[in-house]
Amino acid sequence: MTDQLMILAESGVLASEGLPAPAVGIGMFIILMALLGLTWLVGGAHQRSLDKKNTPGSDD
Repeated sequence: MTDQLMILAESGVLASEGLPAPAVGIGMFIILMALLGLTWLVGGAHQRSLDKKNTPGSDD
């Protein structure tokens, strides 16, 4: 699907003077990295690593 998006972006830039294909690819990369970051924060792995740092008797 992503290869079709890049082909569409390349053909669209010639027809309508729109965004260049590298801009679409970089934008897709940033969006996917943001989604990965949200998944990591919400997924619980972050919380488990914080639990290992804190001892059971601490007040943190």
